[in-house]
Amino acid sequence: MSPLCVGRMMPWLRNAVLCGKLPPAGSAGSFLACRHRVHVQRCVNHSDSQEGHGPAAPIPTRPARPLGNRRSLSPLDRVSQMIAPEFISQEVHDLLSPDEELSDPQREQLSPTQPPSAPQGNTTHAPLQDDGDLSPPQGTPFKPGDLVLAEYKRRHYSMFKKMFVLKSSGKLVSNWGAISSLDIVGKLPGQKLLTSTGHQFLLKRPSLEEFVTYMKRGPTISYPKDMTAMMMMMDVSPGDVVLEAGSGSGALSLFLSRAVGSEGCVHSFEVRADHHAIAKNNFLKWKNGWQTRCGQPWPDNVQFINRNVLDTLPDYKSVAFDAAALDMLNPHVALPAIIENLKQGAVCAVYIANITQVIDLLEGIRCCELPLLCEKVVEVKITDWLVAPSFRKDGSISKRVGPKLTLPPENQILEETDDDDDDDEESQTDEDLELPTKDQPFGQMPYIARPLPWQTGHTAFLVQLRKFKPAPEHTGTGDHS
Repeated sequence: MSPLCVGRMMPWLRNAVLCGKLPPAGSAGSFLACRHRVHVQRCVNHSDSQEGHGPAAPIPTRPARPLGNRRSLSPLDRVSQMIAPEFISQEVHDLLSPDEELSDPQREQLSPTQPPSAPQGNTTHAPLQDDGDLSPPQGTPFKPGDLVLAEYKRRHYSMFKKMFVLKSSGKLVSNWGAISSLDIVGKLPGQKLLTSTGHQFLLKRPSLEEFVTYMKRGPTISYPKDMTAMMMMMDVSPGDVVLEAGSGSGALSLFLSRAVGSEGCVHSFEVRADHHAIAKNNFLKWKNGWQTRCGQPWPDNVQFINRNVLDTLPDYKSVAFDAAALDMLNPHVALPAIIENLKQGAVCAVYIANITQVIDLLEGIRCCELPLLCEKVVEVKITDWLVAPSFRKDGSISKRVGPKLTLPPENQILEETDDDDDDDEESQTDEDLELPTKDQPFGQMPYIARPLPWQTGHTAFLVQLRKFKPAPEHTGTGDHS
């Protein structure tokens, strides 16, 4: 035996080996002694092969642990897996629990002649992923056919904003440089790319609100703030059938299409052929962009009809509408025909630009004695605010200035008698010191908080009309007191 191998053994086991005394079989340390005996024999064979006594004997290695096996927390099970199966005593087998039996490689060594069992089914196991693959997906990258919204901001204001359909060739051109379409394909939304002149453009996929704001228009669109209020008035739910009189540019049609879902339907009427074509093209553009973006089709639930609603509704006698949205010059003219197909208790939301048109509408309902109740007339106003850190013109951080206190006359006399050194020490505060940006505590940077210089003005008035059933006339024959 090589002295180096004996020297690496534990002290008590080295003495036992040199004296020829080993623990008896079946004792508590028998399996450890057997393990070290195998290790000593490996070292002897390895040292003999190096001295020229023959080729080196292959050192048996422990089979690799399968990836799918659960690793036990029992120390006895871990030690038993490190020992050859033929050297494990019966005492260790008795101590092992049913869940801590020998691993599959050890069972194969004990019964090498037993053929492996046939696999059951076509069960496939997914490969073990690295830590880098366990992160959540970051979204779908841009590809040709996607709707892209490019925006460039300087300081706190948006200087450039454009929505376009991404193509495999071409470039985005602006006054602040150009970006090739090949540089956009494959990038994730929400990234900033440099133009040819070094400006940073933010690229993202437009939301439905942004799409209707920057899409091609014919007539003036219904603004998102007004469409949101109209949707709340009508209380549109999935599966509803909605009437829209006045397709316009198709903005409200898209919001209604998303609200009713694949089970509902929107009947959109437009008398002008050019407005009808623009509304259909905008709906198709959003539908194709959505399918490229999500891989799922947008519900084809809008029927664009290029006819007057008064001439077409007689053909829809069997259709009952859950809600109606009117965007017309004279809505009170179409109400007598629309009310026949409107369900009892349903809401008709009217989009009117002038307050004089609201008066004409209500007067027409009163004169025609239509069963419509005016529940509210609202004008939606929003205020856009600018809340951002304050910077100087040279790009440095603005210094916070402390408030100036106005002292009474008696305190001013006492203050003049103080020493100049004390005044200098008291007047110098932490707010007057210019600290580096990284050393400034949180909240020491002044912020701008004011409304933006330009605001969205008046857009329209919204009138909520509800269909009701008149009460029966009182005959006076019975007195119910």
